[in-house]
Amino acid sequence: MSGQVSGEMVGVITFRLCGKSFGLPVGTVREVVPIAWLDRPPHMPSMVQGILNLGGQAVPVLLLDKLLGLDGAVYGLDASILIMRDDHEAGRPLGLLVEHVDGVRAVEDFTTMGFADRHSFNGCLSDQLERDGKVVSLLAWQKILLVEERERVADFQALAQARLADLSTAES
Repeated sequence: MSGQVSGEMVGVITFRLCGKSFGLPVGTVREVVPIAWLDRPPHMPSMVQGILNLGGQAVPVLLLDKLLGLDGAVYGLDASILIMRDDHEAGRPLGLLVEHVDGVRAVEDFTTMGFADRHSFNGCLSDQLERDGKVVSLLAWQKILLVEERERVADFQALAQARLADLSTAES
């Protein structure tokens, strides 16, 4: 069923990954960070590109292309890290690495094309939106990671945070 996008969502941040357009409700993104130096500690899970030191907080940056089963991502100078709001892990933000952020659009700018969540892994695609003949796959970001993956990333994040704390103690 198609129609105007409605609900509590007020805007959509759109981005590109592997030649496809994706979107996230703007309220789920805390901030957008330009591509930055990432620490790559040993024993890092394969879905993690690295750790971003964001004001002393260790933020795992996840490879969204791998999580979505896409091939061919190329991260250049216009790549960005979307720092996500995470209601499940209060105080533990995660980053999603994307090739390019296109911008933020009002939800009224899109028409929903509808999408059955049974057609995506774990229901991580919640809708398909259309604007000016272009399709944007809307992600349900909280469903991208399985519970077990969330736990592994949280454990890894705690270790990375401890390493950052050790560094700041050593510098004092």
